[in-house]
Amino acid sequence: MSASNREASISKTLTYEGGYTNDPRDPGGATNWGITIYDARKYWKHDASPADVKAMPKSVAIEIYRQKYWAKMGCDDRATGPDFVDFDYGVNSGTQRVFNLRKTLDPQKLSPVDYVKKACAARSSFLHSLKTWSVFGKGWGRRVADVEATGVRMALGSAGQPVAPALKKEVKAANVKAIAHSTAGASAPAAVPEVAHWDLGWLAGSALIVIGAAVVVYFVWNAVQANHRANAYQAQLSKA
Repeated sequence: MSASNREASISKTLTYEGGYTNDPRDPGGATNWGITIYDARKYWKHDASPADVKAMPKSVAIEIYRQKYWAKMGCDDRATGPDFVDFDYGVNSGTQRVFNLRKTLDPQKLSPVDYVKKACAARSSFLHSLKTWSVFGKGWGRRVADVEATGVRMALGSAGQPVAPALKKEVKAANVKAIAHSTAGASAPAAVPEVAHWDLGWLAGSALIVIGAAVVVYFVWNAVQANHRANAYQAQLSKA
């Protein structure tokens, strides 16, 4: 049903995963293109070292995504939108979690858009429950919000429905959700340009207007006072 969405989904997930990391706080260990050292040893080189993972070609990661994640989760048989949502969740948190999610939600009873929203809500709830939320929560929150917006866009586009207006609404909601998710257990709020930058710009503009008005009042007041002093001085001279 949605095999044509596979490459687009993989490409999108790669933008979240990025390149090489080896954060000691991350239980996945050495990771490149979203492939952990454990998956690298399981699907690529049985004795892969962190250095091997760092040098892993992107093409290797893509092939693992195709065969061990997309195909394993049967994403070709999923509707467009839910296929991407399932795939990204499986890459991020394990394929078994996706299988369990499907049992809970029963995709056959939900529209693609409803499934996307409910699946992302369940994913967010799971991530909040992890002890590492305080460390990685900001990034996870932004990712899930963007996955939801992208999944809705894909589902609407596949159904031939107008995408732009609906997507604008979904992205706005996703950005607000990203802020809420990112501040729930993190040390600092997430920066979401679509919301935060507009507020800061408005405040800065208002402050400049107030300051400018104060400066004008100050100079006008000084000019009036100077005029009064000059008139008083002239009056004294005329009386002398």
